[in-house]
Amino acid sequence: METLIGVGLVFAGAAIAAALGFSGSAIGMGHAGQAAAGVLGEKPQLFGKMLLMQALPGSQGIYGLVGAFLILNFSGVLGADGVVMIDTATGLQYLMAGIPIGVAGYFSGMFQGIVAAAGISMIAKDESNMGKAIVLSVMVETWAIFGVLISFILLISIAG
Repeated sequence: METLIGVGLVFAGAAIAAALGFSGSAIGMGHAGQAAAGVLGEKPQLFGKMLLMQALPGSQGIYGLVGAFLILNFSGVLGADGVVMIDTATGLQYLMAGIPIGVAGYFSGMFQGIVAAAGISMIAKDESNMGKAIVLSVMVETWAIFGVLISFILLISIAG
């Protein structure tokens, strides 16, 4: 029974990393996409720039996906031929390793989308603001990268 709980906690850690990263990206891309749609109604020639700005908050979803794969791989669950034996304490460690990447991905994705939407407004007024808009948006992503780093440090620290 304890090994079932341990494996369940591993799955929970992977699910948290992925689901929160995906959610943050979806919210952020929604904010940016809404702003981009407003600009494209008047300036359709800016489609490529608007698409890039909308895509920026999508990286947190990728980080969450990578985090989920790392958790499943490090735990031995991914690609296992038979039953994997993971005790509850070790499973809890994998669960905790998914939290930084998930939470950082959720909030940074959401807020990066808001900053990207503001950048879209800057670009609509003057296309030469593209570089500045990207830099402002990418600054928010730094925290998602730190979440990935902490989750990875936690994963390599698990002594199972």
